[in-house]
Amino acid sequence: MDKLEQYRNIIKKILTEYYEISNTRISKNSEFEVSERLAFDETRDQYIWFRFGWEDKKQIQHIIIYFTIKNGKVWVEEDATDLCIVDDLLSAGIPQNDIVLGFHHPSKRVFTEFATA
Repeated sequence: MDKLEQYRNIIKKILTEYYEISNTRISKNSEFEVSERLAFDETRDQYIWFRFGWEDKKQIQHIIIYFTIKNGKVWVEEDATDLCIVDDLLSAGIPQNDIVLGFHHPSKRVFTEFATA
């Protein structure tokens, strides 16, 4: 299996596990029509776990985790969790030099232990 396919599989596995754990904890409330969803676009290498729906009269649109793969690197574009997603990427075999913390401004990435782009 090539590196790109390996990275895709790791990302999908991690997001699916988080999604399934989260959905077992969500209480069903008839007043709210909010659900968590996964979207995997392997053609454009975008992977997202998000919350969408209605809470009373307010529309809910919230990205929980968003990954992209660009130039052979996994970009963590958004991580609105306390799940230590980067640790899971490392444990699954993605090296630090192939992980970009895209949620940090480009000028700040040099101060991390990860790739800058």
